[in-house]
Amino acid sequence: MEKLVLSVLSAYLGMGMFFSFYIAPLLFKMLEREKAGSVVENIFPVYFAIGIATVFIGLLVSFFASLGRKVYLSLAGALILLLILEFYIVPTSHELKATDYQAFMRFHTYSVIMNVVTMLLILSSIFFILRRK
Repeated sequence: MEKLVLSVLSAYLGMGMFFSFYIAPLLFKMLEREKAGSVVENIFPVYFAIGIATVFIGLLVSFFASLGRKVYLSLAGALILLLILEFYIVPTSHELKATDYQAFMRFHTYSVIMNVVTMLLILSSIFFILRRK
């Protein structure tokens, strides 16, 4: 069971880091700002939905396999952040982009911070699982 949790969490963490720190900046470097923003805006719902599914699987398995309170709490925190991102931050940002660009940028900052914290929580849960061995 530990290997399953480690596999799905590591896969999502790798995907998240690759997208967040390589693909998104590259898009903004190569394309016009508006086009790059449109591409990234279409990727976010899928990216966060994959995160929700992945972390939920990890959370369930960690609960039933008794992987420890630290693992469970870090994954629960990551899941809460991903749900907020998917169902509040992204839709609100999308609406604000056309009407209040300054508010949109504030929500964008929240999104970046929450995404990084989510990745750190997932990384910490991976370390907590690995320390058990």
